[in-house]
Amino acid sequence: MVKLTRRLAVYVGSLFLLIGIYTLAYRWGMATYEGESRTWYQSLEIVVQSMTTTGYGQDAPWETRWMTALVILIQVTGIAYIVVAIPQFVVPWLETLVEPAPPTEIDHLEDHVIVVGYTNLCDTLVGELEASGTPYVILEGDEDRARTLHEEGFRVLYGDSDSESTLEAVDLSDALAVVIDATERDPVRTTLTIEARDPEATVLALVADPGDARYFRYAGVDEVLSPRHGLGKALGDRLRDVISPDLETVELGVELDVREFPVEPGLDLFGEPIAASRRLERTGATVLGAWVRGDFVTTLSEGVTADENTSVLVAGTDAELEAVAKRIGTTGVRYRMASGPVVVLGEGLVGTTARGTLERADVDTVSVGPNSGEGIDVVGNSTDEKTLLEAGIDEAEAVIVALEADDDAILATLAARAVAPDVEIIAGAVSGVSVNALRTAGADYVLALPNVAGRMLTMRIFEYEVMTLEDRLYLVEVDAPELVGEELSTAELRRESGCPVVALERRGELETDVDGTAFRRDDRLLVAGTDRQLDRFRERFGGEGQTE
Repeated sequence: MVKLTRRLAVYVGSLFLLIGIYTLAYRWGMATYEGESRTWYQSLEIVVQSMTTTGYGQDAPWETRWMTALVILIQVTGIAYIVVAIPQFVVPWLETLVEPAPPTEIDHLEDHVIVVGYTNLCDTLVGELEASGTPYVILEGDEDRARTLHEEGFRVLYGDSDSESTLEAVDLSDALAVVIDATERDPVRTTLTIEARDPEATVLALVADPGDARYFRYAGVDEVLSPRHGLGKALGDRLRDVISPDLETVELGVELDVREFPVEPGLDLFGEPIAASRRLERTGATVLGAWVRGDFVTTLSEGVTADENTSVLVAGTDAELEAVAKRIGTTGVRYRMASGPVVVLGEGLVGTTARGTLERADVDTVSVGPNSGEGIDVVGNSTDEKTLLEAGIDEAEAVIVALEADDDAILATLAARAVAPDVEIIAGAVSGVSVNALRTAGADYVLALPNVAGRMLTMRIFEYEVMTLEDRLYLVEVDAPELVGEELSTAELRRESGCPVVALERRGELETDVDGTAFRRDDRLLVAGTDRQLDRFRERFGGEGQTE
């Protein structure tokens, strides 16, 4: 709208200036070449008649070629101005009549999330909010952008995010959280306005450059998140150990096994709350947790939706795992402990963070980058087969593709799959539209920046529990003297301790379907849990069984 107003001002100003010049020229030309004097208003009338093509009145025809040329010029100029006015002003004006105006007020909201500076990094967040039934509103200061979002079905309010009246209109004081996307804009003023109006508001900010984080902290932001840093951590986490078997009599891989089942579009669980994966336990298997966009969670929430970046970790016998495979529609892969080495392609923030995450988890890495520097083991082009072979990709356990450009990531994935057909490839994508291309190129697992950003925000807003780098999910055999004589309920045991019951060990045999079974004094339970969860189990039900 501002650009249209500016164009209109230039158009009208130049038109009046040209009419004035033509009026003076016509009056002078009539006196000089035709020998007839005209007043300025008579000259103005002729100019207007010519430019609007309505006629020429009493002065036509003209006797001299100079006056004829002047009148022709006036005519052509008038037609040109009319032609220009149609696409520049008439059409946009008509569009404003038929286009819906973005809303400038909304119904009262409570316990909602306010999104300021919406970009595609917030797509996943909005999807999670809609899936969980949490209200939200996008605060957008650009009218065209606000209109587009409104037409796409988002709940949006058009207004200046720096204005206290606008913040009042989006019910800031009743909001669950405020999300500020600062990856493409610089909304520090908005942050200051929010802090001044409601110091108790929970404010989260997304930044493109972690170096900018301190300014938002100075302004009062509760937590500053870097999606690129989060993507690198998620890629590294994907290859570290999350399960640590600490079994005394049960041999994993013989009597019992653990398999990872990816959730794929069109198959069971896709688009459903991750809590729906509990129905897989009807086969007798046990769901230990799930990878959700780079985070491993043991609490399966109704508010988190399973998508193509989700995979479920399930423990059970071979027969039970086969039944799970039939139900979920994919065979899955056997869980294996990280052994390294892992080749990391990329020297930017994503690659550096992925390498650091693996090194802290004691996983050997080989880093490839175009320039020599700290942490770079092989200097070369990550899309070149010779460079990949020099990095030892043919002997690596996995490859992390963490390049800055998606086109380069696709080429590197193609090259890696060509020289090492059996290596596991974990790829990061800047844009969600590159995910399918990377999978087609040969990547086994792809994480896109918008998915990671949305997941980071969801975790912080709803305070979902995720496993930290130091955490492990231990598989242990424990005594439970407080349960002797009671009928087992796996759901109740999980609710009280957080530990899923994988099996009951009785006289050297494993039983996985244990609900309703009376627990005996010489029985033992095979359970899974973090240190904290296992401590809760022991405090509640007694028994022994130590984690390493």
